[in-house]
Amino acid sequence: MGLYEHIAADYDAVTGESARVGPARRFLGALARLRPLRRALDAACGTGLHAVILAEMGAAVTGADISEAMLDRAADRARAAGATVEWLCAPMQELARHVAGPFDAVLCLGNSLPHLLTDADLDAALAGFAALLAPDGLAVLQVLNYARILARGERIVGVTRSGGRQFIRFYDFPPPSKLGCVPSFGPGELIQFNVLTLDWRDGGCETDLVSTPLRPSRPGELDAACRRAGLARIERFGGLDFRPFDEAESDVLVIVAGR
Repeated sequence: MGLYEHIAADYDAVTGESARVGPARRFLGALARLRPLRRALDAACGTGLHAVILAEMGAAVTGADISEAMLDRAADRARAAGATVEWLCAPMQELARHVAGPFDAVLCLGNSLPHLLTDADLDAALAGFAALLAPDGLAVLQVLNYARILARGERIVGVTRSGGRQFIRFYDFPPPSKLGCVPSFGPGELIQFNVLTLDWRDGGCETDLVSTPLRPSRPGELDAACRRAGLARIERFGGLDFRPFDEAESDVLVIVAGR
């Protein structure tokens, strides 16, 4: 069982969804002012937060994810909201084989791209996004700012709590060459992403740990991959509020690009 199949029931709690809804609505509203969103594809849609908001805004939306369990949660969200979304179980790098464009926007949010572990898979995914775009459509990519994370050796991704359950997201890095040194990372080197669940009850604590590898591409590497895929007019932002991106300080990187 993969990490996301394992944590699907808790995913929204793990990622602190209550704090993400407002920024997501504001971001998608701003995006719709830049480019009318009649059709949108949400790649690696997870539990469907952005896909359902887009549908509520009036777009015809396809939400795709590799995890059936996550899609089940997404479908529950859509039913609760009275929203219509077409759900598709497919990996990011194969979407162009399963859906037909053109889309006004192709979104890949929530640090999904690092799950593509090779140049070939990353290139296939981005080339598919480009092929599915309308001529004036936008590809919107969001990842954590791995330039900062790797430079500082930041291991903790986030800590959230829901009732008696606590969720700790953290990385394991390759060992440093010298004791006490921040690890050095070459292009394509992988890290391990972990979700530790602490279930406090009956005076004790039960633990559950699940992990998956990630490829932490830096901003320049993603820019180059976008260009290889035929995505141009690349703009970088430091958040869903379109603040300027600072490689040394920003928490996230948002790339907006067109064909």
